[in-house]
Amino acid sequence: MSMSLVRQNLAAKFTDKAYRDAFVAEQIFSRLPLKIRYLREEQGMTQRKLGEVAGMAQTWVSKLEDPNYGKLTISTLLKVASAFDVGLQIDFVPYSKVLSDAVYRTSGAFFVPKFADDPGMVTVNNAVSGTVQGTQSMMMGTVITFPENVGITTAATAPRNMTIPSSKTATLAQIASL
Repeated sequence: MSMSLVRQNLAAKFTDKAYRDAFVAEQIFSRLPLKIRYLREEQGMTQRKLGEVAGMAQTWVSKLEDPNYGKLTISTLLKVASAFDVGLQIDFVPYSKVLSDAVYRTSGAFFVPKFADDPGMVTVNNAVSGTVQGTQSMMMGTVITFPENVGITTAATAPRNMTIPSSKTATLAQIASL
């Protein structure tokens, strides 16, 4: 059966509100525990080590990796994301996205690079006091504020410096153009 036919069949069932709600819950409560386990193993952590880094007992990590547990909290997920050094995004989306994500998900969807390995991040070296490092996502339009006359170097380009004007702000688009 083709994926588009699977999607069509599931979409027909989405006319039932109870089915939609159950589908969304099942996607969350089965995907997140599997992803936690995948990331833990990918980063070479035991449940005990993840618990130590996240500030929780190994038994809690075991529960978080169990798709039948079903009591994931945002606070706990934030601790786990921090322990993995990855972001956490929780959002409200249209049912069409939930359905497409479920039907067309590949094993690659479980891979999340930690911050140091994320190719979409730019490192900003703050030259005011030695080599203090800060980072920002490559979202254009975001404004970063720096102390006056700070030299900025991006890791993605050959080393060049840019002095921030006395307004002390620069957009990521300006930094990315270095």
